[in-house]
Amino acid sequence: MGGRMFERSHSSRPRLLIAFGASFAVYLIPLVGPHGSWLLSQQLYQWRTAGAPHRAASWTAMEWGMALALQILAGALCYWVLVRPGWVRILALAACAPVFVAATNWTYMSALPLRFLTERATTPDLESWKTVCTVPDMFVAEVRTPPDTSVARTGRAWLRANEKYFALTMPGCQTRLLAMPEAATPVDLDFVSPAGVYMMRNWDTKTRQTQWWVGNGTLRPLSGLPEESIIQGMPVLSNDGHWVAWMELIPGTKSRRAVVRSLDDGRAQVVNIPDPLYREWGLPALLAADMERQELTFYAYDYSTRRSSLTVFGLGSQQQGDSIVAQGVEAQFTTLLRVGSGWVAWDAAREPGERYRIVWSLANGRGTHEALRGRSITAVKVDPDGAYVAVSESNAILDNIAGDAVYVLRASDGREVWHRNLPRYARSALAFLGEKLFAYTDSDGARSTVRVLQIAD
Repeated sequence: MGGRMFERSHSSRPRLLIAFGASFAVYLIPLVGPHGSWLLSQQLYQWRTAGAPHRAASWTAMEWGMALALQILAGALCYWVLVRPGWVRILALAACAPVFVAATNWTYMSALPLRFLTERATTPDLESWKTVCTVPDMFVAEVRTPPDTSVARTGRAWLRANEKYFALTMPGCQTRLLAMPEAATPVDLDFVSPAGVYMMRNWDTKTRQTQWWVGNGTLRPLSGLPEESIIQGMPVLSNDGHWVAWMELIPGTKSRRAVVRSLDDGRAQVVNIPDPLYREWGLPALLAADMERQELTFYAYDYSTRRSSLTVFGLGSQQQGDSIVAQGVEAQFTTLLRVGSGWVAWDAAREPGERYRIVWSLANGRGTHEALRGRSITAVKVDPDGAYVAVSESNAILDNIAGDAVYVLRASDGREVWHRNLPRYARSALAFLGEKLFAYTDSDGARSTVRVLQIAD
């Protein structure tokens, strides 16, 4: 009897070895993400490579634990087939293969990231501000403006619906359809000046060039811009709406200059950026032109200090005053606002699992705010007085079921004074209309409505 048991044990060893070797196939399971695919083995080791973002040790431990569990299960299934081979068991093993792939992808691409990269929202709606009016089936449009509160002071907001744009004015919640060109491709409202003059653009598939228009009641083509190989960045309108300005590459050099041209009579002026400042900045971007003050506003990023700033130059190429430097965040030219002598800035991007931050230094106070983990910042607006900072927070992770939110912080102490939870991927845009009104895109998941609120004192 003992010999029979020894025989059985001896004959099972090859099967165990084969099953053990086959179990390592789980590390060849492909993981498919939105930007590519890789193997489970690469997923387990990629966080140990140089330059990989930091992550919690518990997350790595859970990934390895789940991989070991998958390997044990796969080895057990293989041994089960080898002990008593047959078509039924072979087909059962084959049927388990897609289940393994699906379960592994769900675990590593959804379940574990959601566990470690997201936070549950617990703030209830705080809707203490009175609704003044609503505009159904429209969105607040996110368009370029000067990087300050000059447009907010005009009491206007810009809306869109069905590829059309509207100007919203108060009181009365009046909407006016903007003139748009007849074009075969979609037209975007690109830039709005404080004077209400706006610039539109679209891509011409025949000429393979961007077409530009300027409007203020009527619409006319914007001509005279250099070729797209020369122009750097996007053109802007002056605050009074009578000039267009852009950055361009100086022929035969690597330097750039600003050009300001009248929309009324074609006059033009060149503003050269001093070489030392240009080398220090890297690639400056033109954001605004104020022809009454004879000033141009540039965004710059200092690679040595990793700081973003707004710098004003006169038309004589002389810097005007000190630069406004954003500290404590990774800002870009779209995430830095000037409010008088103060500023508000927020992270343009963060590594997965890191919180997006907003920092402000205003006359009413200084502060820092962090978004919930797993959310990104869609938009930030400041009222003309610098008393409130409005934030639109959206889902940053695929498959995250957490919703979006819009809320308003008091600049003096960072406390939330108004909060509205929205369905996920609402990505609400915001606008202040003067000192007393705030507008945002509300959503119930099926329809969107622009809601205008009275700011409580």
